[in-house]
Amino acid sequence: MMFHITALIASGIGQYGVSASTSPRADLATMYTRLSAEIGKYADEGANIMIKNGWMEKPPQSVDHEDLAKA
Repeated sequence: MMFHITALIASGIGQYGVSASTSPRADLATMYTRLSAEIGKYADEGANIMIKNGWMEKPPQSVDHEDLAKA
């Protein structure tokens, strides 16, 4: 679940970047940039959790049903 949340965070930051680059209003572009920085801090905390638990090195795997059937 953590992997998916960090992927959504990255997507959100990308969307803010697109919004900031296409907005004709300078105040909105400034707001999008500020929000991207705030979300970046949140994403950094998530990355630290994933590194601490060893999830960053090995992404989520599907369940091995054949191994489960043997048990």
